[in-house]
Amino acid sequence: MTDNTDQKAPRKPRGFAAMGPEFQREIAAQGGRAAHRLGKAHRFSSAEARAAAAKRHAARNEQRAAEDAQTAANDTKANADAPQTTAPEEADEHEGR
Repeated sequence: MTDNTDQKAPRKPRGFAAMGPEFQREIAAQGGRAAHRLGKAHRFSSAEARAAAAKRHAARNEQRAAEDAQTAANDTKANADAPQTTAPEEADEHEGR
């Protein structure tokens, strides 16, 4: 029977993960410059940027509205489950005072 209690030593990071943050940033910047130089990088026009921002804000607003609706539904359910009590003034009216 195989004994599964033996654990392998953790691997050392390889490739990009083994590099320091400054070196990673330098390599990424070189890639970005190369993409622009070759014409492969996309540059947003101001109209495209506005459309992307509007789409992002609309999605965020929809998500917030859904969260608010869920919170309201949970609050309504919690209030419905709570025992009903009468205010002291209403209790006095029911007793005929």
